[in-house]
Amino acid sequence: MKIKKIWLTVFLFTLFSSGKANNNHVHFMLFGGFNSSRTITELAGSSETFLSDARLNYNFGAAFRFEFANFLFIQPEVYFTRKGGLANVFHKTDTFDQQKVSARSIDLPIMFGLRLFHSDAFCFRLYGGPVISYLIDPNVNVNKNGEQIAFSDIRARTHAFSMQVGAGIDIRRFTFDVRYEYGLSPMFSVSDFRTRYRLIYFTLGIKLF
Repeated sequence: MKIKKIWLTVFLFTLFSSGKANNNHVHFMLFGGFNSSRTITELAGSSETFLSDARLNYNFGAAFRFEFANFLFIQPEVYFTRKGGLANVFHKTDTFDQQKVSARSIDLPIMFGLRLFHSDAFCFRLYGGPVISYLIDPNVNVNKNGEQIAFSDIRARTHAFSMQVGAGIDIRRFTFDVRYEYGLSPMFSVSDFRTRYRLIYFTLGIKLF
């Protein structure tokens, strides 16, 4: 609960301070697209990791963009994302088959970026920042040596932290973005391993103002 309050305070402070800045431009956008998501599984007591096959999922949401000094911007966002990945993991003498690892989440990123090569009709952007994800209905199905692990033995988180970097272009009112997200905290874990997400987002948006 304390983490949620801290993040909400940062989110609201960013909105307030950005809105009060001098000579800034404010845009509100709606966007949607798809993501290619994978799981990264880390083994206990080992530096070895396993990367799952990529799965296509979807995402959609909204964002404010506050532009400063003709080249800087802050962009708080909120969006809905579906994530997932499958992998076979070998740990010592055991084999873990991640038959289903998926979740829906409400994500709250705050992106800090640069507006490069911009005019009234075109803008190229680079940005990055932190993300907190609140998980909705995590769905995990993992077998150990052919036998399913009880869900009660799997520690699924209610929220997770990650970092994003990305690039995008604006063509008049339309936006096109590609961004990469790397999970900093595990989405779920058992005694022998833990799993995080890695995603690549592709989105198309429109500026309503």
